[in-house]
Amino acid sequence: MIDEMTNPRPGDHCLICGGPPAIIGIFTPREPEKYGAPCGKARLVRYCLCDHCHGRPETPEKAEKIIRAELAGGGVTNAE
Repeated sequence: MIDEMTNPRPGDHCLICGGPPAIIGIFTPREPEKYGAPCGKARLVRYCLCDHCHGRPETPEKAEKIIRAELAGGGVTNAE
């Protein structure tokens, strides 16, 4: 399953800025139930980052906020 999640897909874009993706990541929250997983189950969230956003100090916090908002139905598409 992880191998399939890390393959590029049409329509991929940077989670932060919407630019062309350079890397694919898998977010695994420490408290998966806060991200919609049933009690006792894991939650994996696939996302992409561009070269510009990857490695920036604020990226992990921005990515987590965007993922949380998207899972809650908030409709956030990027953080900038």
